[in-house]
Amino acid sequence: MLPYAAVLVLVAGGIAVLIAFFGNTAHEVTPKTPPGAVIDNSIPPKNVPVPNGAKAVAAKYITSAMTRQNLPLSWKLTHPSLKQGYTYKQWLTGNIPVQYFPRKSFAGATYKVQWSHPGDVLLDVYIFGKPASLGQAFFVELKPVAKDGKKQWLVSYVAPNGGGNNTPALSPDGS
Repeated sequence: MLPYAAVLVLVAGGIAVLIAFFGNTAHEVTPKTPPGAVIDNSIPPKNVPVPNGAKAVAAKYITSAMTRQNLPLSWKLTHPSLKQGYTYKQWLTGNIPVQYFPRKSFAGATYKVQWSHPGDVLLDVYIFGKPASLGQAFFVELKPVAKDGKKQWLVSYVAPNGGGNNTPALSPDGS
């Protein structure tokens, strides 16, 4: 038994010496600074008033894409990043990456500006439902795209703001 223990101690000692002597053999490379001017992202972008074009596109988008009432129009108002992976024909099926809100339950909408920068607008949109318990808040982000030499705002992101739909609890008798 003693010779086995001696061999085990010898092997363990040899491994310890190799680790102590050679240590980390990985070749450390100092990261290089990318070419170009240094960009200071610590300063938030300048806030600007929400462009009227962005507000109009958001309103049309809600009534066309979210209610699935005018999918051809919603395709035109969607930023390429949001419709990536979808063909026009697939978009027209209504199986799109935009939250559905039933048209018959739509009672209006209002919004609050989260931010408005020269190249990015985020709105917190609240859609009023019929009945009122169906109301839901959504984030709608818009980004400009140059089209025919003009800046056109398109919806690049839509997501519910905070959790599921607010549905009333049933009374104990089920009514």
